[in-house]
Amino acid sequence: MAFDILFNDSIEKDLKHIDVAQRKRILDVIEVDLAKAPRESGSPLKGKYKGLWKLYVVPYRVIYSIDDKTKKIRVEKIGHRKDVYR
Repeated sequence: MAFDILFNDSIEKDLKHIDVAQRKRILDVIEVDLAKAPRESGSPLKGKYKGLWKLYVVPYRVIYSIDDKTKKIRVEKIGHRKDVYR
């Protein structure tokens, strides 16, 4: 069973800074790969981001959380790999 995808309110702002082709690619990966297998698609974060996961869509990162009880993934942030953790 696939997970439902929820987006943080700031995602629209994050996506404005990404060109249209890359934006489409990122959203396709989220809707297809991430929704089917969130743990296999990404990796857990450590340190102050413990509890969150990252998905590489080179050169961008999708930061998300997984709720197994409700079968929901919440996309917290999308950004270039050099800026996303700031």
